[in-house]
Amino acid sequence: MKKLASLVFKLSVVVALISGCSSSSTSTPNSNDSNTTTPNTSENKTEKPQREKKIVYALPSEPETLDPTLNNYSRSSIVLQNLFRGLYKIDQSGLPVPALAKETIIDETGTKYTFKIDPNAKWSDGKPVTAHDFEYAWKRVLNKDVASRAAADLYYVKNGLAYNEGKASADDVGVKAVDDQTLEVVLENPTTYFLNLLCATSYHPVRKDVVEGNEGWTKSPDTYLSTGPFMLAEIHPKQKYVLKKNPNYLLADKVQIDTLEIVFIETAEGELAAYTNNEIDVSDNINNESMQKYKDTPEYFAAARIGTYYFDFNTSKKPFDDPRVRKALAISINREQIVRNVMQSTEKVAFGFVPYGMPHLVETNKEYRDVVGDLFKEDVAEAKRLLAEAGYPDGKGFPQVDFMTLSGQTDKDIAQALHSMWKENLGVEISIRTLESKIYWDEMEQGNFEIGRDGWTGDYLDPMTNLHLFETVNAADGSRWSNKEYDALLKENREIQDQAKRSANYAKAEQILMDEMPIFPLYFYEDSYLVKPHIKGVMKNFIGHTIFEYASVE
Repeated sequence: MKKLASLVFKLSVVVALISGCSSSSTSTPNSNDSNTTTPNTSENKTEKPQREKKIVYALPSEPETLDPTLNNYSRSSIVLQNLFRGLYKIDQSGLPVPALAKETIIDETGTKYTFKIDPNAKWSDGKPVTAHDFEYAWKRVLNKDVASRAAADLYYVKNGLAYNEGKASADDVGVKAVDDQTLEVVLENPTTYFLNLLCATSYHPVRKDVVEGNEGWTKSPDTYLSTGPFMLAEIHPKQKYVLKKNPNYLLADKVQIDTLEIVFIETAEGELAAYTNNEIDVSDNINNESMQKYKDTPEYFAAARIGTYYFDFNTSKKPFDDPRVRKALAISINREQIVRNVMQSTEKVAFGFVPYGMPHLVETNKEYRDVVGDLFKEDVAEAKRLLAEAGYPDGKGFPQVDFMTLSGQTDKDIAQALHSMWKENLGVEISIRTLESKIYWDEMEQGNFEIGRDGWTGDYLDPMTNLHLFETVNAADGSRWSNKEYDALLKENREIQDQAKRSANYAKAEQILMDEMPIFPLYFYEDSYLVKPHIKGVMKNFIGHTIFEYASVE
Protein backbone atom coordinates (compact mmCIF):
# COMPACT_ATOMS: atom_id res chain seq x y z
CA MET A 1 0.00 0.00 0.00
CA LYS A 2 1.34 3.39 -0.87
CA LYS A 3 2.49 5.54 1.99
CA LEU A 4 1.67 9.21 2.40
CA ALA A 5 5.33 10.09 2.33
CA SER A 6 5.66 8.72 -1.16
CA LEU A 7 2.73 10.82 -2.36
CA VAL A 8 4.19 13.95 -0.81
CA PHE A 9 7.52 13.16 -2.47
CA LYS A 10 5.79 12.75 -5.82
CA LEU A 11 4.01 16.07 -5.47
CA SER A 12 7.21 17.86 -4.50
CA VAL A 13 9.04 16.38 -7.47
CA VAL A 14 6.29 17.55 -9.83
CA VAL A 15 6.49 21.08 -8.42
CA ALA A 16 10.27 21.00 -8.70
CA LEU A 17 10.01 19.81 -12.28
CA ILE A 18 7.68 22.65 -13.16
CA SER A 19 9.90 25.19 -11.43
CA GLY A 20 13.07 23.91 -13.03
CA CYS A 21 11.99 23.11 -16.55
CA SER A 22 13.13 26.15 -18.89
CA SER A 23 15.17 -13.79 -25.81
CA SER A 24 17.44 -15.09 -26.28
CA SER A 25 17.07 -18.39 -28.09
CA THR A 26 18.92 -21.48 -27.03
CA SER A 27 20.42 -24.08 -29.38
CA THR A 28 21.55 -27.64 -28.92
CA PRO A 29 23.83 -29.83 -31.03
CA ASN A 30 22.18 -32.21 -33.43
CA SER A 31 22.81 -35.93 -32.89
CA ASN A 32 22.60 -39.04 -35.05
CA ASP A 33 22.13 -42.77 -34.57
CA SER A 34 25.84 -43.56 -34.64
CA ASN A 35 26.46 -41.56 -31.44
CA THR A 36 28.85 -39.28 -33.26
CA THR A 37 28.64 -35.58 -32.57
CA THR A 38 28.12 -33.18 -35.41
CA PRO A 39 30.20 -30.01 -35.23
CA ASN A 40 28.28 -27.13 -33.63
CA THR A 41 27.90 -24.94 -36.70
CA SER A 42 25.16 -22.40 -37.39
CA GLU A 43 23.67 -24.75 -39.99
CA ASN A 44 23.20 -27.46 -37.36
CA LYS A 45 21.67 -25.35 -34.56
CA THR A 46 17.97 -25.75 -33.87
CA GLU A 47 16.28 -22.94 -31.98
CA LYS A 48 13.71 -23.81 -29.36
CA PRO A 49 10.49 -21.92 -30.03
CA GLN A 50 9.91 -19.27 -27.41
CA ARG A 51 6.80 -19.62 -25.30
CA GLU A 52 4.37 -16.73 -25.69
CA LYS A 53 4.55 -14.37 -22.73
CA LYS A 54 0.89 -13.81 -22.03
CA ILE A 55 -1.15 -12.32 -19.20
CA VAL A 56 -4.91 -12.81 -18.86
CA TYR A 57 -6.72 -10.06 -16.96
CA ALA A 58 -10.42 -9.70 -16.17
CA LEU A 59 -12.83 -6.77 -16.29
CA PRO A 60 -16.51 -6.94 -15.28
CA SER A 61 -17.62 -5.96 -18.81
CA GLU A 62 -16.46 -4.28 -21.98
CA PRO A 63 -15.06 -0.75 -21.74
CA GLU A 64 -17.70 1.91 -22.34
CA THR A 65 -15.57 3.48 -25.08
CA LEU A 66 -12.21 2.96 -26.77
CA ASP A 67 -12.05 6.58 -27.94
CA PRO A 68 -9.78 8.50 -25.55
CA THR A 69 -11.33 11.82 -26.61
CA LEU A 70 -14.73 10.66 -25.31
CA ASN A 71 -13.64 8.83 -22.18
CA ASN A 72 -14.15 9.63 -18.52
CA TYR A 73 -14.87 6.08 -17.33
CA SER A 74 -12.56 4.13 -15.03
CA ARG A 75 -12.98 0.79 -16.81
CA SER A 76 -12.34 2.30 -20.24
CA SER A 77 -9.33 4.15 -18.84
CA ILE A 78 -7.71 0.88 -17.77
CA VAL A 79 -7.81 -0.43 -21.32
CA LEU A 80 -6.88 2.90 -22.91
CA GLN A 81 -3.92 3.43 -20.59
CA ASN A 82 -2.43 0.21 -21.93
CA LEU A 83 -3.14 1.13 -25.56
CA PHE A 84 -2.15 4.81 -25.57
CA ARG A 85 0.56 7.16 -24.45
CA GLY A 86 0.32 10.92 -24.50
CA LEU A 87 2.93 13.58 -23.77
CA TYR A 88 3.35 12.25 -20.20
CA LYS A 89 2.57 9.07 -18.30
CA ILE A 90 2.59 7.97 -14.66
CA ASP A 91 5.60 5.75 -14.09
CA GLN A 92 6.23 2.97 -11.57
CA SER A 93 6.99 5.48 -8.81
CA GLY A 94 3.74 7.34 -9.40
CA LEU A 95 5.41 10.38 -10.95
CA PRO A 96 4.36 12.03 -14.21
CA VAL A 97 7.28 11.48 -16.58
CA PRO A 98 7.73 12.23 -20.29
CA ALA A 99 6.21 9.64 -22.61
CA LEU A 100 5.99 10.96 -26.18
CA ALA A 101 7.37 14.36 -25.17
CA LYS A 102 11.15 14.53 -25.56
CA GLU A 103 11.49 18.04 -24.15
CA THR A 104 9.28 20.34 -22.06
CA ILE A 105 9.80 24.08 -21.72
CA ILE A 106 7.70 26.16 -19.31
CA ASP A 107 7.85 29.95 -19.46
CA GLU A 108 8.28 32.23 -16.45
CA THR A 109 4.51 32.83 -16.13
CA GLY A 110 3.80 29.14 -15.71
CA THR A 111 1.05 29.38 -18.33
CA LYS A 112 2.89 28.59 -21.57
CA TYR A 113 4.25 25.11 -22.26
CA THR A 114 6.26 24.10 -25.30
CA PHE A 115 6.52 20.37 -25.93
CA LYS A 116 8.90 18.76 -28.39
CA ILE A 117 7.46 15.47 -29.65
CA ASP A 118 10.01 12.66 -29.75
CA PRO A 119 10.86 12.20 -33.46
CA ASN A 120 10.89 8.42 -32.91
CA ALA A 121 7.30 8.36 -31.59
CA LYS A 122 5.04 6.37 -33.92
CA TRP A 123 1.51 5.16 -34.26
CA SER A 124 0.94 1.42 -34.25
CA ASP A 125 0.86 1.48 -38.06
CA GLY A 126 4.37 2.96 -38.13
CA LYS A 127 3.46 6.53 -39.09
CA PRO A 128 4.98 9.35 -37.00
CA VAL A 129 3.09 10.88 -34.08
CA THR A 130 3.00 14.63 -34.66
CA ALA A 131 2.05 17.76 -32.76
CA HIS A 132 -0.88 18.09 -35.17
CA ASP A 133 -2.32 14.86 -33.76
CA PHE A 134 -2.39 16.37 -30.28
CA GLU A 135 -3.90 19.66 -31.46
CA TYR A 136 -6.62 17.81 -33.34
CA ALA A 137 -7.40 15.45 -30.45
CA TRP A 138 -7.56 18.15 -27.75
CA LYS A 139 -9.83 20.37 -29.82
CA ARG A 140 -12.01 17.37 -30.58
CA VAL A 141 -12.48 16.80 -26.83
CA LEU A 142 -13.61 20.42 -26.49
CA ASN A 143 -15.83 20.49 -29.59
CA LYS A 144 -19.40 20.70 -28.26
CA ASP A 145 -20.69 18.83 -31.31
CA VAL A 146 -18.62 15.81 -30.26
CA ALA A 147 -20.24 16.01 -26.79
CA SER A 148 -17.30 14.46 -24.98
CA ARG A 149 -17.87 13.62 -21.34
CA ALA A 150 -14.21 14.51 -20.76
CA ALA A 151 -14.43 18.11 -22.00
CA ALA A 152 -14.00 19.59 -18.51
CA ASP A 153 -10.55 17.99 -18.27
CA LEU A 154 -9.32 20.49 -20.87
CA TYR A 155 -10.88 23.65 -19.47
CA TYR A 156 -7.42 24.42 -18.10
CA VAL A 157 -6.36 25.23 -21.68
CA LYS A 158 -6.87 28.85 -22.73
CA ASN A 159 -10.41 29.34 -24.07
CA GLY A 160 -11.15 25.63 -23.64
CA LEU A 161 -14.38 26.30 -21.75
CA ALA A 162 -15.34 29.18 -24.04
CA TYR A 163 -14.95 27.00 -27.12
CA ASN A 164 -16.91 24.18 -25.51
CA GLU A 165 -19.73 26.63 -24.76
CA GLY A 166 -19.69 28.07 -28.28
CA LYS A 167 -18.32 31.44 -27.14
CA ALA A 168 -14.98 31.08 -28.94
CA SER A 169 -13.66 29.37 -32.05
CA ALA A 170 -11.32 26.41 -32.33
CA ASP A 171 -8.58 28.82 -33.42
CA ASP A 172 -8.92 30.63 -30.07
CA VAL A 173 -8.08 27.50 -28.06
CA GLY A 174 -4.60 27.61 -26.51
CA VAL A 175 -3.13 24.58 -28.27
CA LYS A 176 -1.20 24.90 -31.52
CA ALA A 177 1.08 22.69 -33.58
CA VAL A 178 3.91 25.01 -34.61
CA ASP A 179 5.40 22.21 -36.71
CA ASP A 180 5.34 18.41 -36.73
CA GLN A 181 7.47 18.18 -33.59
CA THR A 182 6.48 21.32 -31.65
CA LEU A 183 3.27 21.76 -29.64
CA GLU A 184 2.55 25.06 -27.88
CA VAL A 185 0.02 25.08 -25.07
CA VAL A 186 -1.28 28.16 -23.25
CA LEU A 187 -3.25 27.72 -20.01
CA GLU A 188 -5.90 29.94 -18.48
CA ASN A 189 -3.88 30.10 -15.25
CA PRO A 190 -0.70 28.58 -13.81
CA THR A 191 -1.55 24.98 -12.92
CA THR A 192 1.00 23.17 -10.79
CA TYR A 193 -0.48 19.76 -11.58
CA PHE A 194 -0.71 20.21 -15.36
CA LEU A 195 1.87 17.51 -16.08
CA ASN A 196 -0.29 15.10 -14.09
CA LEU A 197 -3.29 16.10 -16.18
CA LEU A 198 -1.38 15.19 -19.34
CA CYS A 199 -1.39 11.55 -18.21
CA ALA A 200 -5.20 11.34 -18.45
CA THR A 201 -6.74 9.64 -21.49
CA SER A 202 -8.52 12.86 -22.49
CA TYR A 203 -5.09 14.35 -23.33
CA HIS A 204 -4.04 11.40 -25.50
CA PRO A 205 -3.78 11.86 -29.27
CA VAL A 206 -6.05 10.49 -31.97
CA ARG A 207 -5.32 10.80 -35.67
CA LYS A 208 -7.57 12.89 -37.88
CA ASP A 209 -7.36 10.67 -40.97
CA VAL A 210 -8.47 7.68 -38.90
CA VAL A 211 -11.27 9.32 -36.91
CA GLU A 212 -13.01 11.50 -39.47
CA GLY A 213 -15.40 9.80 -41.83
CA ASN A 214 -15.24 6.54 -39.90
CA GLU A 215 -17.57 6.46 -36.90
CA GLY A 216 -16.74 2.81 -36.32
CA TRP A 217 -12.96 3.26 -36.13
CA THR A 218 -12.90 1.95 -32.54
CA LYS A 219 -14.86 -1.19 -33.43
CA SER A 220 -12.24 -3.04 -35.46
CA PRO A 221 -8.52 -3.74 -35.02
CA ASP A 222 -8.14 -2.97 -38.72
CA THR A 223 -8.99 0.70 -38.17
CA TYR A 224 -7.86 1.17 -34.57
CA LEU A 225 -4.52 2.89 -34.07
CA SER A 226 -2.75 3.52 -30.77
CA THR A 227 0.50 4.97 -29.43
CA GLY A 228 1.15 2.90 -26.31
CA PRO A 229 2.82 -0.35 -25.28
CA PHE A 230 0.04 -2.50 -26.75
CA MET A 231 -2.17 -2.45 -29.81
CA LEU A 232 -5.63 -3.88 -30.40
CA ALA A 233 -5.43 -7.26 -32.15
CA GLU A 234 -8.84 -8.88 -31.61
CA ILE A 235 -12.30 -7.79 -30.48
CA HIS A 236 -14.77 -10.43 -29.35
CA PRO A 237 -17.83 -8.49 -28.10
CA LYS A 238 -18.93 -9.39 -24.57
CA GLN A 239 -16.15 -12.01 -24.37
CA LYS A 240 -12.65 -10.57 -24.60
CA TYR A 241 -10.22 -8.14 -26.20
CA VAL A 242 -6.78 -9.31 -27.22
CA LEU A 243 -3.95 -6.79 -27.09
CA LYS A 244 -0.53 -7.48 -28.60
CA LYS A 245 2.78 -5.82 -27.95
CA ASN A 246 3.07 -2.73 -30.14
CA PRO A 247 6.40 -3.04 -32.06
CA ASN A 248 6.22 0.67 -32.94
CA TYR A 249 5.89 1.88 -29.35
CA LEU A 250 8.67 4.26 -28.38
CA LEU A 251 9.83 1.95 -25.57
CA ALA A 252 8.87 -1.35 -27.21
CA ASP A 253 12.23 -2.91 -26.33
CA LYS A 254 11.34 -2.62 -22.62
CA VAL A 255 7.90 -4.22 -22.89
CA GLN A 256 8.32 -7.83 -21.73
CA ILE A 257 4.98 -9.47 -22.52
CA ASP A 258 3.67 -10.44 -25.94
CA THR A 259 -0.05 -10.63 -25.29
CA LEU A 260 -2.48 -9.03 -22.86
CA GLU A 261 -5.84 -10.77 -23.02
CA ILE A 262 -8.67 -8.89 -21.32
CA VAL A 263 -11.64 -11.14 -20.63
CA PHE A 264 -15.04 -9.99 -19.40
CA ILE A 265 -16.43 -11.71 -16.30
CA GLU A 266 -19.53 -10.02 -14.95
CA THR A 267 -19.48 -11.15 -11.33
CA ALA A 268 -16.83 -11.19 -8.64
CA GLU A 269 -17.83 -14.79 -7.90
CA GLY A 270 -17.15 -15.80 -11.49
CA GLU A 271 -13.85 -13.94 -11.50
CA LEU A 272 -12.73 -15.66 -8.31
CA ALA A 273 -13.53 -19.06 -9.83
CA ALA A 274 -11.57 -18.17 -12.98
CA TYR A 275 -8.58 -17.00 -10.91
CA THR A 276 -8.65 -20.11 -8.70
CA ASN A 277 -8.83 -22.34 -11.79
CA ASN A 278 -5.85 -20.54 -13.37
CA GLU A 279 -7.97 -19.21 -16.21
CA ILE A 280 -6.89 -15.63 -15.45
CA ASP A 281 -3.65 -14.27 -14.00
CA VAL A 282 -4.75 -10.92 -12.55
CA SER A 283 -8.02 -10.22 -10.73
CA ASP A 284 -9.18 -6.95 -9.21
CA ASN A 285 -12.93 -7.49 -8.79
CA ILE A 286 -12.50 -8.65 -5.21
CA ASN A 287 -15.40 -9.85 -3.06
CA ASN A 288 -15.65 -11.14 0.49
CA GLU A 289 -14.72 -14.70 -0.47
CA SER A 290 -11.70 -13.53 -2.46
CA MET A 291 -10.52 -11.46 0.48
CA GLN A 292 -10.85 -14.30 2.95
CA LYS A 293 -9.16 -16.80 0.66
CA TYR A 294 -6.17 -14.74 -0.48
CA LYS A 295 -5.66 -11.82 1.91
CA ASP A 296 -2.82 -13.50 3.80
CA THR A 297 -1.06 -14.86 0.73
CA PRO A 298 1.69 -13.36 -1.46
CA GLU A 299 -0.86 -13.15 -4.30
CA TYR A 300 -2.82 -10.37 -2.56
CA PHE A 301 -1.94 -6.71 -3.09
CA ALA A 302 -3.49 -3.42 -1.96
CA ALA A 303 -2.86 0.09 -3.26
CA ALA A 304 -4.12 3.53 -2.30
CA ARG A 305 -6.57 5.12 -4.73
CA ILE A 306 -7.82 8.71 -4.68
CA GLY A 307 -11.48 7.89 -5.20
CA THR A 308 -14.87 7.73 -3.47
CA TYR A 309 -17.95 5.50 -3.71
CA TYR A 310 -21.02 7.70 -3.37
CA PHE A 311 -24.63 8.28 -4.41
CA ASP A 312 -26.24 11.11 -6.37
CA PHE A 313 -29.53 12.69 -5.34
CA ASN A 314 -31.33 14.04 -8.40
CA THR A 315 -31.87 17.53 -7.02
CA SER A 316 -34.09 18.47 -9.98
CA LYS A 317 -36.80 16.10 -8.67
CA LYS A 318 -38.96 16.37 -5.57
CA PRO A 319 -38.46 15.67 -2.72
CA PHE A 320 -34.70 15.78 -3.35
CA ASP A 321 -34.77 19.44 -4.29
CA ASP A 322 -34.89 20.00 -0.50
CA PRO A 323 -31.45 19.79 1.21
CA ARG A 324 -33.12 18.75 4.47
CA VAL A 325 -34.43 15.58 2.83
CA ARG A 326 -31.06 14.82 1.29
CA LYS A 327 -29.22 15.37 4.56
CA ALA A 328 -31.74 13.23 6.47
CA LEU A 329 -31.16 10.23 4.23
CA ALA A 330 -27.38 10.74 4.24
CA ILE A 331 -26.97 10.81 8.04
CA SER A 332 -29.49 8.12 8.93
CA ILE A 333 -27.39 5.18 7.75
CA ASN A 334 -24.57 3.21 9.37
CA ARG A 335 -21.56 3.28 7.03
CA GLU A 336 -19.37 1.18 9.28
CA GLN A 337 -21.94 -1.62 9.32
CA ILE A 338 -22.28 -1.56 5.52
CA VAL A 339 -18.54 -1.57 4.82
CA ARG A 340 -17.49 -4.02 7.53
CA ASN A 341 -20.46 -6.40 7.69
CA VAL A 342 -22.19 -6.22 4.32
CA MET A 343 -19.12 -5.70 2.14
CA GLN A 344 -16.68 -7.28 4.63
CA SER A 345 -14.14 -4.75 3.39
CA THR A 346 -11.24 -2.89 4.95
CA GLU A 347 -11.94 0.37 3.11
CA LYS A 348 -12.41 3.56 5.12
CA VAL A 349 -15.88 5.00 5.61
CA ALA A 350 -16.40 8.50 4.23
CA PHE A 351 -17.57 11.60 6.10
CA GLY A 352 -16.31 13.94 3.40
CA PHE A 353 -15.69 13.64 -0.32
CA VAL A 354 -11.94 14.21 -0.80
CA PRO A 355 -10.34 10.80 -0.17
CA TYR A 356 -7.39 9.58 1.80
CA GLY A 357 -4.18 9.43 -0.23
CA MET A 358 -4.49 13.13 -1.08
CA PRO A 359 -1.69 15.15 0.58
CA HIS A 360 -2.60 18.41 2.29
CA LEU A 361 -1.40 21.45 0.38
CA VAL A 362 0.14 23.23 3.39
CA GLU A 363 0.84 20.54 5.99
CA THR A 364 2.44 18.40 3.34
CA ASN A 365 3.51 15.69 5.79
CA LYS A 366 -0.18 15.02 6.50
CA GLU A 367 -3.15 13.93 4.44
CA TYR A 368 -5.87 16.38 3.44
CA ARG A 369 -8.53 14.18 5.00
CA ASP A 370 -6.77 14.04 8.37
CA VAL A 371 -6.28 17.83 8.48
CA VAL A 372 -9.80 18.79 7.37
CA GLY A 373 -11.43 15.94 9.29
CA ASP A 374 -15.02 14.67 9.15
CA LEU A 375 -17.54 17.18 7.77
CA PHE A 376 -20.74 15.53 9.00
CA LYS A 377 -21.77 12.75 11.36
CA GLU A 378 -24.41 10.06 11.42
CA ASP A 379 -27.35 10.92 13.68
CA VAL A 380 -30.72 9.18 13.32
CA ALA A 381 -32.48 11.59 15.71
CA GLU A 382 -31.29 14.61 13.73
CA ALA A 383 -32.29 12.86 10.49
CA LYS A 384 -35.83 12.35 11.81
CA ARG A 385 -36.00 16.01 12.83
CA LEU A 386 -34.89 17.19 9.40
CA LEU A 387 -37.36 14.92 7.63
CA ALA A 388 -40.23 16.11 9.85
CA GLU A 389 -39.20 19.73 9.25
CA ALA A 390 -39.35 19.04 5.50
CA GLY A 391 -42.95 17.81 5.89
CA TYR A 392 -42.49 14.06 6.29
CA PRO A 393 -42.74 13.14 10.01
CA ASP A 394 -41.74 9.50 10.48
CA GLY A 395 -41.74 9.20 6.68
CA LYS A 396 -45.47 9.89 6.36
CA GLY A 397 -46.34 11.13 2.89
CA PHE A 398 -42.85 10.44 1.60
CA PRO A 399 -43.04 9.02 -1.95
CA GLN A 400 -41.46 5.68 -2.80
CA VAL A 401 -37.96 6.38 -4.07
CA ASP A 402 -36.54 5.10 -7.37
CA PHE A 403 -33.11 3.86 -6.28
CA MET A 404 -30.93 2.97 -9.28
CA THR A 405 -27.78 0.90 -8.96
CA LEU A 406 -25.50 -1.33 -11.00
CA SER A 407 -26.10 -5.06 -11.30
CA GLY A 408 -22.99 -6.29 -9.46
CA GLN A 409 -23.62 -8.28 -6.30
CA THR A 410 -21.83 -5.81 -4.01
CA ASP A 411 -23.87 -2.90 -5.38
CA LYS A 412 -27.08 -4.86 -4.87
CA ASP A 413 -26.06 -5.82 -1.32
CA ILE A 414 -25.36 -2.19 -0.46
CA ALA A 415 -28.71 -1.13 -1.92
CA GLN A 416 -30.53 -3.70 0.21
CA ALA A 417 -28.72 -2.51 3.33
CA LEU A 418 -29.71 1.11 2.60
CA HIS A 419 -33.30 -0.02 1.98
CA SER A 420 -33.44 -1.65 5.43
CA MET A 421 -31.81 1.29 7.24
CA TRP A 422 -34.02 3.96 5.67
CA LYS A 423 -37.18 1.95 6.29
CA GLU A 424 -36.30 1.25 9.92
CA ASN A 425 -34.85 4.65 10.82
CA LEU A 426 -37.01 7.03 8.77
CA GLY A 427 -40.01 5.09 7.46
CA VAL A 428 -38.79 5.71 3.90
CA GLU A 429 -39.32 3.03 1.23
CA ILE A 430 -37.14 2.63 -1.85
CA SER A 431 -37.66 0.63 -5.02
CA ILE A 432 -34.34 -0.85 -6.15
CA ARG A 433 -33.68 -0.88 -9.90
CA THR A 434 -30.54 -2.65 -11.17
CA LEU A 435 -29.12 -2.08 -14.62
CA GLU A 436 -26.16 -3.17 -16.71
CA SER A 437 -23.38 -0.62 -16.99
CA LYS A 438 -24.04 0.81 -20.45
CA ILE A 439 -27.76 1.35 -19.86
CA TYR A 440 -27.10 2.56 -16.32
CA TRP A 441 -24.89 5.49 -17.26
CA ASP A 442 -27.25 6.51 -20.07
CA GLU A 443 -30.10 6.64 -17.55
CA MET A 444 -27.94 8.68 -15.19
CA GLU A 445 -27.03 11.16 -17.91
CA GLN A 446 -30.66 11.57 -18.95
CA GLY A 447 -31.77 12.12 -15.34
CA ASN A 448 -34.01 9.05 -15.15
CA PHE A 449 -33.36 8.39 -11.47
CA GLU A 450 -33.97 9.81 -8.01
CA ILE A 451 -31.01 8.27 -6.17
CA GLY A 452 -28.20 6.69 -8.16
CA ARG A 453 -25.00 4.87 -7.30
CA ASP A 454 -21.88 6.68 -8.46
CA GLY A 455 -18.14 6.66 -7.99
CA TRP A 456 -15.14 8.76 -8.95
CA THR A 457 -11.37 8.41 -8.95
CA GLY A 458 -9.26 11.51 -9.43
CA ASP A 459 -6.45 12.01 -11.92
CA TYR A 460 -3.90 14.09 -9.99
CA LEU A 461 -2.78 15.01 -6.47
CA ASP A 462 -4.84 18.13 -5.85
CA PRO A 463 -8.38 18.19 -4.32
CA MET A 464 -9.63 19.88 -7.48
CA THR A 465 -9.60 16.48 -9.16
CA ASN A 466 -12.42 15.36 -6.84
CA LEU A 467 -14.32 18.56 -6.07
CA HIS A 468 -14.63 19.87 -9.63
CA LEU A 469 -17.27 17.18 -10.28
CA PHE A 470 -19.90 19.27 -8.53
CA GLU A 471 -19.35 22.60 -10.21
CA THR A 472 -22.49 23.64 -12.07
CA VAL A 473 -20.86 23.06 -15.45
CA ASN A 474 -20.07 19.42 -14.56
CA ALA A 475 -23.08 18.36 -12.45
CA ALA A 476 -25.60 18.32 -15.31
CA ASP A 477 -25.41 14.55 -15.77
CA GLY A 478 -25.31 13.65 -12.08
CA SER A 479 -26.85 15.46 -9.13
CA ARG A 480 -28.02 18.50 -11.17
CA TRP A 481 -26.94 20.65 -8.21
CA SER A 482 -25.70 24.22 -8.48
CA ASN A 483 -24.17 26.54 -5.88
CA LYS A 484 -22.65 29.88 -6.83
CA GLU A 485 -20.38 30.10 -3.77
CA TYR A 486 -19.04 26.62 -4.42
CA ASP A 487 -18.35 27.50 -8.07
CA ALA A 488 -16.60 30.73 -7.07
CA LEU A 489 -14.29 29.00 -4.58
CA LEU A 490 -13.11 26.49 -7.17
CA LYS A 491 -12.78 29.16 -9.84
CA GLU A 492 -10.51 31.17 -7.54
CA ASN A 493 -8.41 28.09 -6.82
CA ARG A 494 -7.68 27.74 -10.54
CA GLU A 495 -6.43 31.31 -10.65
CA ILE A 496 -4.21 31.55 -7.56
CA GLN A 497 -1.07 29.73 -6.37
CA ASP A 498 -1.22 30.63 -2.66
CA GLN A 499 -1.51 27.12 -1.25
CA ALA A 500 -2.76 28.27 2.15
CA LYS A 501 -5.61 30.17 0.52
CA ARG A 502 -6.32 27.33 -1.88
CA SER A 503 -6.41 24.85 1.01
CA ALA A 504 -8.88 27.03 2.94
CA ASN A 505 -11.06 27.37 -0.16
CA TYR A 506 -11.15 23.63 -0.71
CA ALA A 507 -12.18 22.97 2.90
CA LYS A 508 -14.91 25.59 2.66
CA ALA A 509 -16.20 24.25 -0.66
CA GLU A 510 -16.25 20.68 0.63
CA GLN A 511 -18.19 21.81 3.71
CA ILE A 512 -20.81 23.43 1.45
CA LEU A 513 -21.06 20.18 -0.48
CA MET A 514 -21.57 18.15 2.68
CA ASP A 515 -24.03 20.66 4.19
CA GLU A 516 -26.27 20.71 1.13
CA MET A 517 -25.60 17.02 0.39
CA PRO A 518 -26.48 16.75 -3.31
CA ILE A 519 -24.48 13.54 -3.05
CA PHE A 520 -23.69 11.35 -0.08
CA PRO A 521 -20.38 9.48 0.23
CA LEU A 522 -20.21 5.94 1.56
CA TYR A 523 -16.54 4.93 1.57
CA PHE A 524 -13.13 5.76 0.09
CA TYR A 525 -11.67 3.40 -2.47
CA GLU A 526 -8.77 1.10 -1.90
CA ASP A 527 -7.57 -1.15 -4.72
CA SER A 528 -7.26 -4.80 -3.75
CA TYR A 529 -6.10 -7.20 -6.43
CA LEU A 530 -4.69 -10.68 -6.98
CA VAL A 531 -1.68 -11.60 -9.12
CA LYS A 532 -0.39 -15.09 -9.85
CA PRO A 533 3.13 -15.74 -8.49
CA HIS A 534 4.69 -16.14 -11.95
CA ILE A 535 3.53 -12.64 -12.96
CA LYS A 536 5.71 -9.73 -11.84
CA GLY A 537 5.56 -5.97 -12.21
CA VAL A 538 1.79 -5.42 -12.52
CA MET A 539 1.23 -1.81 -11.46
CA LYS A 540 -1.78 -0.16 -9.84
CA ASN A 541 -1.36 3.60 -9.73
CA PHE A 542 -3.16 5.99 -7.39
CA ILE A 543 -5.70 6.67 -10.14
CA GLY A 544 -6.73 3.00 -10.06
CA HIS A 545 -5.43 1.98 -13.48
CA THR A 546 -3.95 -1.50 -13.91
CA ILE A 547 -0.82 -1.04 -16.05
CA PHE A 548 0.97 -3.91 -17.80
CA GLU A 549 3.79 -1.97 -19.50
CA TYR A 550 6.22 -3.03 -16.75
CA ALA A 551 4.90 -6.58 -16.26
CA SER A 552 6.80 -9.77 -16.95
CA VAL A 553 6.09 -13.49 -17.01
CA GLU A 554 8.50 -15.87 -15.31
